[in-house]
Amino acid sequence: MSAAVFRVAKLITVATVFTWGVLGCGAGRSGLPSEVTIVLPDDTSVTVDEGSGAPSLADSSWQFFRTAGNAQSTAFATVNFGADGNLESFEDSQLAPEIFGDTVIFDNSRRPTKQPGLQYAAATYGAETSDASGFTFEGRLTAFAVGLQAGSGTASASGTFDPDDSDTVHGTFLFSSRVTLIDLPNANRDDEFTFVGRRVK
Repeated sequence: MSAAVFRVAKLITVATVFTWGVLGCGAGRSGLPSEVTIVLPDDTSVTVDEGSGAPSLADSSWQFFRTAGNAQSTAFATVNFGADGNLESFEDSQLAPEIFGDTVIFDNSRRPTKQPGLQYAAATYGAETSDASGFTFEGRLTAFAVGLQAGSGTASASGTFDPDDSDTVHGTFLFSSRVTLIDLPNANRDDEFTFVGRRVK
């Protein structure tokens, strides 16, 4: 592998919560699966298709804020949902803006990043509980360097609506980082934090 590819891969691993590990056989051109199994807030496990969502979130936008640990007064993302409650995009994202800019689009299409020679494809998988009191989404992302699959990442968010305020959700965000391409201190880790989401549209 060329020195340029290694430099791009190193930048990815140190800059983004979607941290990469080397891919083996992909699950298609983007390396993203057509379906995944997720666990809802009521502990129900469901298998959902790429692009699926939570109908109770249809055509809405939410700002997500950390509520524990390194608490933030500024949202780490504005999360936009489509007509079927599918997660469409992150805007004003603090998830590696030096790589993606401030917007990440989850449409399973290859898109350019702010780094020369680097592309990404992202997709999400979501569902809600039978009583529509909560939801879970999982995001998958594949990175491409000089046209080759260079890595992958996974993140998930699970939340429930505040019983006294339907415009507020409380939940947990998790992500896992695994680096096998190069050796970087503290690059392989699992992390999670609680968040509060507030409807803005």
